[in-house]
Amino acid sequence: MSSFVTEVLATTGRLEKDDLVKKTGKLSKRVEDIKGEIYETITQRYVDFVPSMNTTLDLTTRVNTLVTEVDNLNNKIQNEVQAQLSTSTSEFQDLQTQLRRTNTVLAVLGSLYEIQQALDSHHNDMDNQQFISAAARLTQIQQIMEELQEGGYCELKILTALGIELRVRKENLIHTLGEAWAKAVVWNIPRAKDLNDEDRLLKTELRLTTVTAEDATLPGTPRMTTLVRAMKDMNVLQEKLKVFARRCLEYIFLPLVVLPNVSPKVVTMMQSEALHFDKQSSSKETVVPTDLYFKINTVLEYFNKHLLGIDVGTPDSSLMTMFSDYLWEDLSQAIIKGCLVHSIPRTSQELEKYMEVITATEEFVTSLENLGFLHGKESALMRYVKEINVHFANKKCQDILAFARDLMTSEMLDTVQVGASDDMAPLPNIRELLGQQTSKKPKVKQEESTTAAFEATFDSMPELQCPFRLPVCRISVTVDKLVKLAYATLCEASEVTTSNPGCAVQMFYAVRDMFELFMEVVPCYHEENLKKLPHLTAVHYNNCFYIAHHLLTLGHQFLEHLPKPLANSFATFVDQIPVLRELGTECLLQQMRIQRDQVLEYLVGAHNFTNVAEDYNRGNAEKAVKKVLHQLTHLSKVWQDVLPTNIYCKALGSLLNSAIQDIIGKVTALEDISADDAAQLHSLCGIVKERAPLLFHPVVKEDTKNKKAVEAEVQLYVPQWVKFSELMTMLDASLQDIADRWADGKGPLGHEFTAMEVRGLVRALFQNTDRRAAVLAKIKQQ
Repeated sequence: MSSFVTEVLATTGRLEKDDLVKKTGKLSKRVEDIKGEIYETITQRYVDFVPSMNTTLDLTTRVNTLVTEVDNLNNKIQNEVQAQLSTSTSEFQDLQTQLRRTNTVLAVLGSLYEIQQALDSHHNDMDNQQFISAAARLTQIQQIMEELQEGGYCELKILTALGIELRVRKENLIHTLGEAWAKAVVWNIPRAKDLNDEDRLLKTELRLTTVTAEDATLPGTPRMTTLVRAMKDMNVLQEKLKVFARRCLEYIFLPLVVLPNVSPKVVTMMQSEALHFDKQSSSKETVVPTDLYFKINTVLEYFNKHLLGIDVGTPDSSLMTMFSDYLWEDLSQAIIKGCLVHSIPRTSQELEKYMEVITATEEFVTSLENLGFLHGKESALMRYVKEINVHFANKKCQDILAFARDLMTSEMLDTVQVGASDDMAPLPNIRELLGQQTSKKPKVKQEESTTAAFEATFDSMPELQCPFRLPVCRISVTVDKLVKLAYATLCEASEVTTSNPGCAVQMFYAVRDMFELFMEVVPCYHEENLKKLPHLTAVHYNNCFYIAHHLLTLGHQFLEHLPKPLANSFATFVDQIPVLRELGTECLLQQMRIQRDQVLEYLVGAHNFTNVAEDYNRGNAEKAVKKVLHQLTHLSKVWQDVLPTNIYCKALGSLLNSAIQDIIGKVTALEDISADDAAQLHSLCGIVKERAPLLFHPVVKEDTKNKKAVEAEVQLYVPQWVKFSELMTMLDASLQDIADRWADGKGPLGHEFTAMEVRGLVRALFQNTDRRAAVLAKIKQQ
């Protein structure tokens, strides 16, 4: 009976529907049960950390069975029941909704199952040091969790727990990779502070592992390829390379740049190769570019063999390229500043041999490109060596100015005589200085004839009338070297005019800068000594005028040998001549003002020459006058053989004139001069009269017995000398003598004194008598 009913119901389709509803309900209930059990299992493992190996395997079997039943049910619905949807649309829609929900839950459970499987595989990979696979498992988990979060399951507590577990696994892998890197790349760097750079480098060692894929049985030592690729997958490779590059720069490359006696050496060891450093015997103070290039190539090839040559799956960015990004800019600058700068030639002859360095640099850059170190980059080294003419000119000018400054800051006390009769050539012979260069110039015969005519005219001119003849004087040895340096520099500039005109122009302006530097440095650096030491003042005065003397013709002498536009009358130094002359003159005048003030201060001790008949006052006055003469005598000894004769006489004459003028002013200001006072004053003036001409010994040394010649020479440099002589005459003259010398204002006394000054002296020297009144009347009338 039941079978018959069953057949009837099967015919109508009602039994199938009821059966599907029951099966769907049962499956839903089983899904919920398994979901709960999976949740508890994952929670216990990743939240409560409860061991659950057997439970996990049982759940896995049950989930697989449930998936199979759901698939069968889904197929039956799609194949057999779909045709009857038109008659039971609402019931089947509910059924499909429930089925889709069940499928969704099942998909989530499948994703969680995949995560679990990946976590288990990750654990096994870590135990076997399969870092690449371990990193891939974590990446897979990350992708699954992102898909679940995008599907709207981000609020699931189980995903939060799994996210925490994923972060822990990542950090653990990164930490493990770091430890493996430390075992694969081993630095031995001495930490002793008392070691110098050379000893520290000699004790520095770098070991890189050489374990290959076949050495999987070796415990504790990671394979470099596996390690590097896993670090790249975990995005920590760039940071490790950056630190590695900075260490290489600090402890390997920079010491190699500055230490010429140390070279790298690769030593093979068990499971690794080590980079050591050996000391070599060498007398060189700086590293030769070719040697440095070889050393750097040795180190980079070692890195490329064991580390930087590993393929990380990015053709456009290899490890060597990444290493170069972190290193090359600083390394290239270090090579330039520590090596190439010192290789710049100092002479034009050495410049011609510099092609060897350029060739070596090109080969070095090519080798770096072959290693992939400079892929697609413009080399700063090539730019530097190709601009050698500019660097040569800069270094040449820097050396010139540095040497010139050393001369300027040296002591100026050592002097040399210039302007002697056997050394009065009008101009240095530039053709001799330049060798055969000028022999190739046109119109040589015409130039020689012009020069000969000029020399003949020059020799026929008196010494003090020729503008190109330097008076005899003494200059500092340093300035003599400075001027010779200027000539030597301009000669070298003339030699390179054709091959390197830019350098020639720069060297010319270096000479100008050298004299500008002289005008700025010397007065500032020697300021105190120039004020305190009269001898140094005179030397500095001569130095300035000696340089100015050469600058008159310096540009003209080299005009035809310099490149354009200097040859178009721009090569001149005449604009510096007034500044130099003013500098020397002002320095000497300042010293003379100091000496004048000192002389006048000595005369203050004479107490205006009052009552000199008394012993005390006479002693003070005599002491003051002798101090003045002693000071002038000292200056005479200091300046006599240093300054040119005319400048020496003018300087001493000016100081003596100031002293005499002060004496005259104080004596003529006295209101009462007794006969004894007049005699003492005459005696004091006589001391000056007797010793003062000896100050001009260079002029009057052959005429010391000829008083008229002496007087004439002294009067030339001491304007108040005649007036002083007339004052002495008045102090020892009678009224009649004074009247005769006045001669109605036309006598010698009238030429030197005013009527008021003469009347005052007459009143002070003579008593009030009729004769004095008569003389005063004559002077008054005049």
